[in-house]
Amino acid sequence: MRKLIVTTLLMALAATSLQAASPLETLRNRLVKFQKKGIMIGHQDDPLYGMKWHFDQGRSDVKEVCGDYPAVMGFDLGNLELDSLNNLDGVPFDRMRMEIVAHHLRGGIVTISWHANNPVTGKNAWDPSGNPVRELLPRGSQNDKFLKWMNRVAVFLNSLKTRRGETVPVIFRPWHEMHGGWFWWGKDSCTPQEYKELFEYTIQCLRNQGVRSCLYCYSPGATDGQTEANYLKYYPGDEFVDVIGVDIYAGADKDKYIRNMRDELAVMTKYGKEHNKIVCVAETGYRNTPDPFWFTTAMWNAVKDFKISYVLLWRNAWDQPEENFGPAPDKTCAEDFVNLYNLKETLFLQDISKKKFQQFRMHLKSQTP
Repeated sequence: MRKLIVTTLLMALAATSLQAASPLETLRNRLVKFQKKGIMIGHQDDPLYGMKWHFDQGRSDVKEVCGDYPAVMGFDLGNLELDSLNNLDGVPFDRMRMEIVAHHLRGGIVTISWHANNPVTGKNAWDPSGNPVRELLPRGSQNDKFLKWMNRVAVFLNSLKTRRGETVPVIFRPWHEMHGGWFWWGKDSCTPQEYKELFEYTIQCLRNQGVRSCLYCYSPGATDGQTEANYLKYYPGDEFVDVIGVDIYAGADKDKYIRNMRDELAVMTKYGKEHNKIVCVAETGYRNTPDPFWFTTAMWNAVKDFKISYVLLWRNAWDQPEENFGPAPDKTCAEDFVNLYNLKETLFLQDISKKKFQQFRMHLKSQTP
């Protein structure tokens, strides 16, 4: 009888091992867990450049302000579709890959956007002319080009692996801010149905290329007086979306920003709860952050009452002074960002993965000659 019990236990343990969560399932579970615990703070291109530096190893404006990395780091694939070595901001894709893997090994979360060039005109993502969405879809004049683009994206995503061959799961956020007319996939360049077809087709292409490492994020821009019907106007369907977000930026009117953010999150958290979707603020910030208390009195006041997974601050561009949204040591908002960091409800890297961080240190040590 004892032998039978032991055998049964061993079989149960073996079954549990076989059913271990995949890297993608682990990412999903972590996002759900942290959404209940607090709100993760993120920053776009955080380890690649800052206000006064670029491409230095081991630097981060966020870390230099508060002593910790952001929990979430964002990266962008713009120009990858052109088979370029560097993205639209001059970041080498090899360096990007290295930083994505490094943040994963630290225990961080990675999100990836894609400012693809206009496939019809060859101009950048902000050129809405030429009916590009229609031309990318099957039977369109640019469909062969799009399939090549998607192959390059799939190759990059599938290349995100640790030295041990572990897959790095990411949140992929294509075709964002479609409610506006500034991108070639926006409201002035395609119908809602064409947009939905583009989103679905993009994911189907990646799945056909063997990509199994992505959660997919739907991320409109903010709209005054947001309603669920308007938020979902371009929504491709629950089977194609794992994360729902919003891109919303601040201006001089702090109250308006707080009001609009709360309106958006009220709609999103309701839908997320009903449809089992993770909720985030996919992009936010205040250009140059002239208000020294903006992080705690505006951004945090706007989001603190909602169960969301993370807030991603946009980038600090070293070569474009006006493209500056996160904290930095020389900014007047640096002390306020430390106050944000010290709130128990905000989550940074050390809050979400002490164990993973130790594994990262051991990995680095093993690579030292």
